[in-house]
Amino acid sequence: MKTEYTLRHPVVSGLFYPDDREELKNTVRGYMERVDKRALQDLIRESTGLDNTEQKMPLVIIAPHAGYIFSAKVQAYAYALLDNAKIDSAIIIGPAHQKSFPGISVNDDNAYRTPLGDIEVDLDCVEKLQSFHRTIGINEEAHLSEHALEVQLPFIQTVLKDAKIVPILFGEQNWDNSHLLKDALVSAMKEIPKNYIVIVSSDLSHYHPHVEAFSLDRVLLEDVKNMDERRFYDNLQMGKSEACGFGGILTALMLSHEVGQGKSAILNYMDSGEVSNERKKVVGYFAAALY
Repeated sequence: MKTEYTLRHPVVSGLFYPDDREELKNTVRGYMERVDKRALQDLIRESTGLDNTEQKMPLVIIAPHAGYIFSAKVQAYAYALLDNAKIDSAIIIGPAHQKSFPGISVNDDNAYRTPLGDIEVDLDCVEKLQSFHRTIGINEEAHLSEHALEVQLPFIQTVLKDAKIVPILFGEQNWDNSHLLKDALVSAMKEIPKNYIVIVSSDLSHYHPHVEAFSLDRVLLEDVKNMDERRFYDNLQMGKSEACGFGGILTALMLSHEVGQGKSAILNYMDSGEVSNERKKVVGYFAAALY
């Protein structure tokens, strides 16, 4: 049991997103307000075949994690589905960019700080995940330097005002670790029943010319659309697609098949060239919802 209160401070505030509270609040809300929610629901119904999607919370959303000027427009499409939803705990899964380590790390700081305030960590869920298997532990250094989870927090604080978070980083992204995390999440959700949302943080292809990037990303989008986790994984391993946070996406596909309805919708896609006008080296971004 922790006795000392610990706080994870932001590392990309003022770089990836505004460090002024009001500016950040207005920025996030501005992106959210540009999303046509009626058209978004029409898209989800068409993609999933589900009825009354306005009343159905997704099991998972997938959102990018670049600087807001590049990717927040796409992020907003995922978070628009959560606006004012009754969520107790947001499980955020991302890749460790800055620090390599074996296995999976679930951070047990008491809270994360952003310019919008502090967001508490769901320590009960964290403890349950960490006790599930020795592969799931804690690598504090990786969390202290990582942006993939941090850039999701202002959106979470805007749309899910009372939710706690469960911060998870993949040190090693592979089939076995994604399957293990899926099992751990299923176990934790059953043993600690509450309203959860899983948020996967990932960008797509990196630094290819626009046409090549679109070709790579189209393969991944099709695999997510078809909910085909084996083909998704094989295509990544063969270099036919790319995603820096593929471990989280793979976990989400597995989770949807096990406890959800095995349905998905691609909500938005673009690449960084649409903002920078640099088409020779772009990064792909997408938003998706899994049910």
